[in-house]
Amino acid sequence: MNTHLLEAPTLNMLWTALMVEECVRNNVTMFCISPGSRSTPLVAAVAQNPKAQTIVCLDERAAAFYALGYARATGRAAALICTSGTAVANYMPAVVEAAQDNVPMLILTADRPPELRDTGANQTVPQPALFGDFIRWKFDLPCPDIAIPAPTVLTTIDQAIFRTRNSPAGSVHLNCMFREPLAPLQIAQVQIAPVQQLYADDYLAPLQSWLHASRPWTRYMPTLSVPSADVVSELAEMLVSAESPLLCVGRLDTQSEAEAAVKIATAFGLPIVTDIASGLRLGISAEHHSEGICFLPYFDHILLAPHTLDSVKPDLVLHIGGAFVSKRLLQWFDRVRPQEYVVIEKTPFRHDPNHQVTMRLQADIPAIAPMLQEASRKQKRSVSSVPKYVQHLAALSGIVETTLNETLAQQERTNAPMTEIAVANIVSGMISDGNGLFISNSMPIRDMDMYAAVRDSSTTIAVGTNRGASGIDGIVASAAGFARGLGQPTTLIIGDVALVHDLNSLLLVAKNHVPLVIVAVNNAGGGIFSFLPIAAHIDIFEPFWGTPHNADFKAGAAFAGLHYALAEKIQDFRTDYTSALHRAQKDNTSTLLEVRTGRTENFDEHKRLQALITSRLQGYAS
Repeated sequence: MNTHLLEAPTLNMLWTALMVEECVRNNVTMFCISPGSRSTPLVAAVAQNPKAQTIVCLDERAAAFYALGYARATGRAAALICTSGTAVANYMPAVVEAAQDNVPMLILTADRPPELRDTGANQTVPQPALFGDFIRWKFDLPCPDIAIPAPTVLTTIDQAIFRTRNSPAGSVHLNCMFREPLAPLQIAQVQIAPVQQLYADDYLAPLQSWLHASRPWTRYMPTLSVPSADVVSELAEMLVSAESPLLCVGRLDTQSEAEAAVKIATAFGLPIVTDIASGLRLGISAEHHSEGICFLPYFDHILLAPHTLDSVKPDLVLHIGGAFVSKRLLQWFDRVRPQEYVVIEKTPFRHDPNHQVTMRLQADIPAIAPMLQEASRKQKRSVSSVPKYVQHLAALSGIVETTLNETLAQQERTNAPMTEIAVANIVSGMISDGNGLFISNSMPIRDMDMYAAVRDSSTTIAVGTNRGASGIDGIVASAAGFARGLGQPTTLIIGDVALVHDLNSLLLVAKNHVPLVIVAVNNAGGGIFSFLPIAAHIDIFEPFWGTPHNADFKAGAAFAGLHYALAEKIQDFRTDYTSALHRAQKDNTSTLLEVRTGRTENFDEHKRLQALITSRLQGYAS
């Protein structure tokens, strides 16, 4: 029996105790708390629930991104708790990302009672509709009142949590009004009726069976979106009939989705192009290679010399999952305009910037995979040999891989200065089995998508990104939450501007239960803008786009109490990264590993390597 609920000294505390207990029963056990006064009943209830896990985040913006990262790793919401006023508004950037990328999040904001709204009362802003269209559901929870049946509190929490995870997943906002007293004071200290006296009115009588149980008041059963057998059969027939089909896998949420995508490829003999956020870009297992899967990790490089694909015009593209990092891939699709472009994705949203999707299936990917496998067997497709277009694609990807490996090996033999390309390749190759990898936006994710090493994916690396709105804000906090949710040390690759943007979240890293290895690529400004046409306008480029800074990351690491190392040469980086991984695994401590590069040198290195790759691809094609 949940006796701590019966000991609540105020009605505020009873309601919040019910709320927190129901969250826990719905498997929302992580609470990201920012300090404040009006939220006291909520925080006190979390503190008194033995099953609640907590992290205290001084900055509400960081707290929200931490919750976002946690949900990416676990697939379930963390609960955010803050006081009233601008504290609530600081959640907005992460709420936008959650909306764009369908990440569950439960927001519990404290608010003033109705008599203080729109009166000029301190720290009072219109909160109920603050997040606009970026949330999946909102509810303005009234002040605790004996006239409102206690089950109302439980059903509200149950509905809220269901809405966070039901497709399309996202944020839910419960705005909770409280009158004073806010603290869990003893009855003798305040002039209110003790909660125990409410029992005489049978206030808790409807909850007696719930109090003696451990399950939620209302259990929402999981829902799977699965197309009809006729639709699956139609798609299978299309895949069998296509002369040059291509499978492209975008961002996925789980390992089971990645495995399902490979099963579909195996069933129909489809060559696979994978995005870094798919969970497959770093490699597929030797077992799948033995099944004849054509894995194309360097397809984006092939598109540097698009005429080498003149003999390859896919008549059907099967796109599984979310969007792609590669802009060239979308441009190529727009040029070749396949006859059929089929999307399988679990949300109802239109992800079709080229306006070329001909069939869209809103479906749970692991659920549809066995249906397609069975349909492929019924179609009785026989593949006696690898099609010529697949052989051609495999050869091109192999040329890119060989060129990249030779170039980086030569740089390592001479212990050359670190490059941003080397960071992506070395980290992806060295990261410990079972660990997490979180990749910041801007240059890091593009470099990882293009230059990551290929490894045996039987040792899974969970990959996290914030690609919904693709911002650089909150990256450190997101990575810390991702590590906490994953329960495994995680490497974060981040640029210097993004790190400066979220520098205070190093404090979160320091207190996080799971360590981070932060690889900070410092080129003293916005390196990605060097690749844009504006870079030619030297007179205005540097102050407004280059944005140089004098941030001292060693001092930042010291400020948060993190280990720090600076690597300038490739061999130094390998040594320092190995040490950082060891500390994370053995000592449970975090490290900030800084890599200093130059923006001009980075631009030149990318262009030099891409020119070499293009030359070799052209030589093969000719």
